[in-house]
Amino acid sequence: MKKLIVCIADGAADIPSLCPEGTPLECAETPALDAMTRHSVAGLCYTIPKGFSPDSDVGNMSLLGYSPAQYHNGRAPIEAAALGVSVSPMDTVWRVTFSQAENDTITLPCASSLTKQEGEQLIATLNNSLQDTPFTFVANSTYRHLLIHRNGQELLTAFRQNSTRPFMTCGPHMLQDTLISEAHSLYPPELQVLMEHASQILADHTQKANTVWLWGEGNAYSLPNFRDTYGSDACIISGVPLLHGLGHMAGMYIPTHPEFTGLPDTNLSQKAAAAIDFLQSPQNTIAFIHVESPDHFGHAGDAQGKKEAIERIDAELLTPLLSAMPDAYLTVTCDHLTPASTKSHAHGAVPFILYHNSLPEQRTVRRFTENECKKGVHLPTDTLLLKNILRQMTQATAANTGLSQKK
Repeated sequence: MKKLIVCIADGAADIPSLCPEGTPLECAETPALDAMTRHSVAGLCYTIPKGFSPDSDVGNMSLLGYSPAQYHNGRAPIEAAALGVSVSPMDTVWRVTFSQAENDTITLPCASSLTKQEGEQLIATLNNSLQDTPFTFVANSTYRHLLIHRNGQELLTAFRQNSTRPFMTCGPHMLQDTLISEAHSLYPPELQVLMEHASQILADHTQKANTVWLWGEGNAYSLPNFRDTYGSDACIISGVPLLHGLGHMAGMYIPTHPEFTGLPDTNLSQKAAAAIDFLQSPQNTIAFIHVESPDHFGHAGDAQGKKEAIERIDAELLTPLLSAMPDAYLTVTCDHLTPASTKSHAHGAVPFILYHNSLPEQRTVRRFTENECKKGVHLPTDTLLLKNILRQMTQATAANTGLSQKK
């Protein structure tokens, strides 16, 4: 079977109308990606089903081949799976983000200047203050952590029956213009007290964060085994615990390396090498590679940094993959939009390409950008990109004529 590599440039896509001088994808110099696009099936696809917040847990679950509308039950349980945290069916898991606020408004959604050690110390302090309660914080990484509410199922059920649930499950990056007191008032009283208490603990112990935001709640759940579902062994290469959690839940192999950081300094060349190594085995046919850096710069409002992150993906990830795996199919796409002008995720179709060296040059879509891919195929909103790709690969192999270019 042919090999497939799916590169997920997290949040790389933007909204062209908000970028009068061009989106980061349009401004970036990407010779490898440009050449691939001209020999690809290219177009737009949807990763966020109706009614879901445009976040990475939803978008990446979709790109890994699982319908969020069918399987998604919160982001926090995914990260608990990545950390190997034991959670009973009656427990509730919450995503915890340390943020910075001023005058009752979130000014810095992610307190990214916190170090791992500082984050762990703050979590220990919080847990010391919550002894003999049903709440336990679990340290994850810097400003991103978890909260386990033991036997919290009843409270979760009541919370989900609230009509404002889609609003409340958003991350703090989606709430920069919302008053914290107003948002907190929509939570159950027990959680309001907890968030206010935890926020005060932060303010007393660090100048880098003074607000705790809870979101992404859910009970522990799993995904159907990837091999059983798609008949292939797959790996997910990422420095982000969320992606590791999705991989664990789907039974994928998860290569690790100390330089897979989930930050702009992540080693892209090493990610390429990990994918190449995995695909050497005959039974290993699909490698997902996730890169967080475009999303990181989008949330920082740094369009130039986002552009440079895209250029690094082109030079340090795609170029070695093309050199080492010339016969592989290669897809490049995004999990959602992260406009640098708004510093938050946004709904909308994302660009994608499916490249193979057997494809003739096409003249419709010339670059991997939002406006160019708009000229290509448009997948329906309820279509999983992976299923579409695998179907076209099968048809191309059977016909030995390459992939269909029909719109």
